Amino acid sequence: MKINNFSAGPSKIPNEVINTIKGSIENFNNLGYSILEISHRSSEFLDIVNNSKILFSQLLNIPSKYEIVFLQGGATFQNSFLPLNFPNLNKDIIFLLTGTWGKKTYDDFNLLFANNLNNITYNNHTLKQLTEEISLTKQDKMFLTSNETINGIQLRNFNSFNKQLYIDMSSDICSYGFSWENVEYVFAGAQKNLGIPGLTIIIFDPNKLNVQNIPSYLNLQNHLDKNSLFNTPPTFSIYVLYEMLNWMKNLGGLEYIENLNRVKSESVYAFLDSHEEIIQVPVNDEFRSLSNIIFNFKNKDYDKAFLEFAKENGFIGLNGHRSVGGIRVSNYNSITINMIDDLLSLINDFILKNDNK
Repeated sequence: MKINNFSAGPSKIPNEVINTIKGSIENFNNLGYSILEISHRSSEFLDIVNNSKILFSQLLNIPSKYEIVFLQGGATFQNSFLPLNFPNLNKDIIFLLTGTWGKKTYDDFNLLFANNLNNITYNNHTLKQLTEEISLTKQDKMFLTSNETINGIQLRNFNSFNKQLYIDMSSDICSYGFSWENVEYVFAGAQKNLGIPGLTIIIFDPNKLNVQNIPSYLNLQNHLDKNSLFNTPPTFSIYVLYEMLNWMKNLGGLEYIENLNRVKSESVYAFLDSHEEIIQVPVNDEFRSLSNIIFNFKNKDYDKAFLEFAKENGFIGLNGHRSVGGIRVSNYNSITINMIDDLLSLINDFILKNDNK
């Protein structure tokens, strides 16, 4: 049976990338050994690191003042790593909370800073209402999660906010272009659009770094000085990242990928809205995510029945997060238009099958 993987992460890897990885596992670059055995001190691996940074800069049009670091620990590790390296944020940051992951980061910051940091919580605001409320706050910097995978809420127009931004882009990095004008720090786990778990990407303005006397691995300056090789890095995860970035570039770059993601998501939302008598999409149009489309059937019994129907037909990873339930369609870069078309046909078949019950 053909499997259509819509998992929210670790997510689908393009077939082209998997085929390349297969060859490298057996014999990397005809060197006679596997990519799994590569030394992080070798010139071959250093090329992978440096070329990955070049590809990142090209795809995201990153200004030259920014640095890129590859780190372990996942995005959640950044909840500690970031405030330790930027202690001045204690008195100078506000949180824009649009969902579960942003709230977790906010709670961890508060633990480290022993302070009640200011926040604005999204509650069916319009973008205009949000920006007006944010503009009244005194803080110069703001933390936000660009895409909340659980809640299906996405913020893409960063220039709307008159703050210097610290952004968790774990689930939508390299899926659309944006201006770096007011961005100081971006971090992202790799396992959505950029490969497999074990790797976190950091893009930041080093001029803003304010490192105190902290343990060596927690010190961002050490990782910057050693070109992400301060200790043994997740070599295979970085290699997969490199192949994913090559795949994006060969596909047509970020503009092509963004347009494709928009076409895919718009077709899903249009279908769901056309069945509003039985399907509910709980996110306002203005903030609907292109990356994680969440919905549920108004008949609550249908959610479980649909997920079982989907699994029987080779569709996996469509269940909503355990904290909210429902259905979640993760529309990452590797999801094809054919997969989306097949999914919509599946939903339609389920509706027809259950419409007269």
